[in-house]
Amino acid sequence: MDDDEDRSGGKERTTGGEYALGALGGLLVVLLLGFLTYQAVAVRESGAELSVTVTSVEPSGDGYAVHFRVVNTGGRTAEQVQVSGTLSQNGSEVEQSTATVAYVPPESWRVGALLFSEDPGTGRLQVGPSGYTAP
Repeated sequence: MDDDEDRSGGKERTTGGEYALGALGGLLVVLLLGFLTYQAVAVRESGAELSVTVTSVEPSGDGYAVHFRVVNTGGRTAEQVQVSGTLSQNGSEVEQSTATVAYVPPESWRVGALLFSEDPGTGRLQVGPSGYTAP
């Protein structure tokens, strides 16, 4: 018996549903390839775009830990991200602290903490990225 014949002796026919599913599968493959090409070319052309947000301040040992989150909304990884914080009271700088985050990939975030001996709640605290290296 021929491979193209079914048990009743007639030829098998491709149905419209099979053609539709084949076309849908082909369309999904083309869309996926287009998306991956866009991600590889367009998104990665922008550099790292970093922002730092203070998430909490807690007593820690003999001082205070200022917990932060570094967010990278850009298209490239930022390595050795320097985060600095400055505590000011009555218009003068009281204390400064820095931390280094190993890397922050694109569209992601990392957390860390700055350590201060003075209470950050008693003055004005400024925290932000101060530098990074690009791979």
